[in-house]
Amino acid sequence: MKNKSKTKKIANFFIKLLIVLSILGGIGLGGFLILDRVVVPSYFGKYGINNMGSLVQMVRVMHNAPSESKFITNSYTLENENSALNKLENAGVPVYNGLIEFGKIADGEYVISDEAKQGVFVSDKEMTAIIAQMFKSDYLLSVEYFKNLDYFSTLSIEAKEIIVQLDEIEAESNGYQFSEKAHVSFTIKLDTKVAQGVMAEKMDVPYFLLNLIMPDYLYMTTSYDVEILDDGGYEITNAEIGINGRTPKQSEILMNMLLTFIFKEDEQMTISKLGETLGSALSDGMNILGNIKFCRTVVAGETLNGIMVSVNPEVG
Repeated sequence: MKNKSKTKKIANFFIKLLIVLSILGGIGLGGFLILDRVVVPSYFGKYGINNMGSLVQMVRVMHNAPSESKFITNSYTLENENSALNKLENAGVPVYNGLIEFGKIADGEYVISDEAKQGVFVSDKEMTAIIAQMFKSDYLLSVEYFKNLDYFSTLSIEAKEIIVQLDEIEAESNGYQFSEKAHVSFTIKLDTKVAQGVMAEKMDVPYFLLNLIMPDYLYMTTSYDVEILDDGGYEITNAEIGINGRTPKQSEILMNMLLTFIFKEDEQMTISKLGETLGSALSDGMNILGNIKFCRTVVAGETLNGIMVSVNPEVG
């Protein structure tokens, strides 16, 4: 019964949004005031959209993604990917035909070198390459939490950028600086085209209607502070999410709307909790390799931020 109720609510939202946007271009000042003060609040107030300005802002954020070069400043290259693969393979981590075998890593089916137990430096660009392969694999679909997200399995997720900024430096050794704390920014690209078809069928609305309102691609940037704890775990705080290169504040209305669609009604998900969850997914993804510390070093005159991974000392 809950799923049917939720499906009806989502369908009604999109239909109402289409109606309001379709008539917006043909009204005068009086009609605009009625839309602004009466129609929009009554239709969309429950989503935090209480006037035309908020509605237009939401649509702009959702549909007007700037080119990646405008807001992706630390993207990884094929050279970064090859470097990450070489480091992992030399450490004994299972890599086959250029692909990291995450299932075998999680099950401990490999033997690592003694050198890797002491630490392997992975820059934030190399981290992005590793996480990008994880998203392309089926590994995340085996994680219990992600199984519970509506439409998650229908989304194509591409890791675009990770930026690690170390907090206070706590130790130095062999040209490396270490910290237990960092600020992390993590950007992914969501391809919603398959999800749109599934959602349209479940909501019993025409596909063209959903496609007209929902963009084929969304960029989601999660920023947060993270501290590595004494037991090897971590604590994530101050999580924020921006959409399509916009600030978290500019993205707030759209994010609140998306939360009502993606998560079950009894989960009471918030933007902050989702940000913490995405941050945890990134940390868990790297932690399956072993213990990590945030790290900075200089290579060929370039300062590189990332992590030092003591590739799983419990294995081999």
